[in-house]
Amino acid sequence: MGKESACPGCGAVLPRSDWPGEAKNTASPECLEVAGELLGYELEHAARLGYLHQLRIDAYGAQHVSPDAPRIGPVFALNGLYMYFERGSGTIDVRTAHGIMANSYDDWPALTPPATVGRLTAYDVLTAGDVGDVEAALITWAREVWEAWPAEEQDVIRKLTTDLVPPRYFRR
Repeated sequence: MGKESACPGCGAVLPRSDWPGEAKNTASPECLEVAGELLGYELEHAARLGYLHQLRIDAYGAQHVSPDAPRIGPVFALNGLYMYFERGSGTIDVRTAHGIMANSYDDWPALTPPATVGRLTAYDVLTAGDVGDVEAALITWAREVWEAWPAEEQDVIRKLTTDLVPPRYFRR
């Protein structure tokens, strides 16, 4: 067994770990461990990073899409990225939108992720430096993930979101 493992979702090459979790969707156990550590870092610095909580979840989710997973997962992940970057919505608005969408729709489209979903990974964010560097890296990472998705898939998310979510949850 090698000393490193490549995550099939984001491509991060990480040292093998003893983390007891199993691979999920297209994330390796090592990458899931990094995601957990990033959550812990966010909680330690909640006053500074708390507003990015949903953005972190959505960037990770949109970067680790499995064709076998329920269709709602990538739709919600991309909805959150769209709402943050193109509509100026924050965590509470995105979570509210997810609730509205889940309660009013169930024919989720099958989205096909690009071969590479951004250059940065959760590991890059976690190891970016001090809290300000992590904050900037998280936003850059999430933007890269959103922009990596094909325009056709982004348009599906834009239309679905604007059809289902009342405009008051969009900040611009």
